[in-house]
Amino acid sequence: MEHSQDWPSQVSRTIAQEVRRHRTEQGMSAQQLADECEKRGAPMARTVISNIENGRRGNVTVAEVIILAAALGVPPAALVFPVGYADRVEHLPGESAAPLAALDWWNGTTAVSGSALELLRRHRDLESRIRSLYKGIWEQAISEYRWHGEPDGPEAEAARDVARELTVQLHELRDEITRRGLRLPPLAGLDRSLPPGGDGTPAQ
Repeated sequence: MEHSQDWPSQVSRTIAQEVRRHRTEQGMSAQQLADECEKRGAPMARTVISNIENGRRGNVTVAEVIILAAALGVPPAALVFPVGYADRVEHLPGESAAPLAALDWWNGTTAVSGSALELLRRHRDLESRIRSLYKGIWEQAISEYRWHGEPDGPEAEAARDVARELTVQLHELRDEITRRGLRLPPLAGLDRSLPPGGDGTPAQ
């Protein structure tokens, strides 16, 4: 594979271009951007930002990308891969991809099955689905009680059944995460056998 010797410089040029793009689109001056960085605990002089944008700084650190992205209110990967502004990017030396595909790679969207990232993402998605189901049951119960005097119905029971099945899956996944020696995310209210809060509503 042919390697691009200019690849590190190209990455820095892209970051510089995107910092300037997002800053100007938001009507921010370099000084205002510097002020925003300082508010977030990582002071960056206006001259440093100007040097980055003008290419006088040939290297931009990861820490700088993170704080600039936070100050601009965009994901860090958006400064590296200009989604919507380019057809292809050289995300690795000699390898190009569509910016969105490169951004997904950066974010680990297509993480290897069984990896820590994939397990914890699956945990987050399961928890979100369960809590959403119980929230729907709670909202439906209020509506039915208010208008029909029947807080429970077949739809609510079906949702509970699905939530219980997902809760079992969630706890099996938590067992796997524990076996792998990974840090277990906190989990409030989603008991293995009882609905959250003990009454079918999500615990607060």
